[in-house]
Amino acid sequence: MKLNWKGTIQATLTLILIGWATPVLSSPAHILIDVRGNVQVKKVQWKDFHKAESGITLSGEDKIKLGSNASVTVYCSDRNRWTVEQPGTYLVSKGCSEGEAVIRLCPDCNNDKLRPPSIKEETLQQLPYVISPRDTYVFNDSLTIRWNEVSGATNYTVMVEDWEGETNETQILYDGELEPGEPYFVTVVADNGATSKQEDEDYYYSWFTVLEEEEAKTLREQVAVIKQQKLSQEQEGLILAYFYREKKLNFEAIQVLEGLVKSESQKETVYKLLGDIYRQVGLSLMAKEVYQQGLALTGGEKSEVKAMMQWGLGEVEYVLGNRDEAVEWLEKARANYLALGKQLNKEEGE
Repeated sequence: MKLNWKGTIQATLTLILIGWATPVLSSPAHILIDVRGNVQVKKVQWKDFHKAESGITLSGEDKIKLGSNASVTVYCSDRNRWTVEQPGTYLVSKGCSEGEAVIRLCPDCNNDKLRPPSIKEETLQQLPYVISPRDTYVFNDSLTIRWNEVSGATNYTVMVEDWEGETNETQILYDGELEPGEPYFVTVVADNGATSKQEDEDYYYSWFTVLEEEEAKTLREQVAVIKQQKLSQEQEGLILAYFYREKKLNFEAIQVLEGLVKSESQKETVYKLLGDIYRQVGLSLMAKEVYQQGLALTGGEKSEVKAMMQWGLGEVEYVLGNRDEAVEWLEKARANYLALGKQLNKEEGE
């Protein structure tokens, strides 16, 4: 039986986005950074409580419920920490003020509009597409440009405006000028003729812009405060990734999360967030790999993080032209969502 991929994709997007979508506005984000014992959360749009997952974000209107001998620590949007150790139900706003929010949700990162299928997966693997910096703002620091390795290529030429460099590796240090506020466009050409423009002809993704000096100064100061708070490597990394992403500092967010993945993080939210950013900046092959890594950690349990990784993987497969695989993953996401969604809204899906 042929899979109805169009219907499945539309139905899944509609169901998931109703219950789980990122808010349109940039709202304060409070991050669950430590969960011990029986801890549940209830987001404002949910009907019932679900098992808490370390690394997820909450709003001030959401609730936390603790059982006996449980504890939870929330990293509030104003960079204070709120720890609860007594059984009971708590409104997040009681412990995290809505004052000067430094950590915010990215308002347009999880756009619900699927990009049309572009280059087939097999073709994309043979192109030196730009990996980093990509679709991002950057600090005025030295930059290492990275791209996809092309089978059979032995040398690459990298061009950034008037600057040009050559290497036999898949990265190069950019030592050209960096003017604040100016966009820079990156092109990579392999010696076998393959070029990054075959993947991104109009430089929709293959660009970076240097932050204005005053903004960069403010952001560096905010980052310095976070780094001085004696957090674990994973806690600090997730907090910084959320912070960087909302500021469209995708270059920095990716670096932090890739470091956690390389250190074999066991937190599903690390893989989900990295996959989401890869997907957002058009790195479909890399998003596919990291989503699969994250899903391997989830086991058979239903969860918000698992459902959203399945949804992300379905979208990635669709963009790569793998329609059957896209349908399969979106159907899994839909089933996972409905298992949770019946608790969110008992009329949904019945």
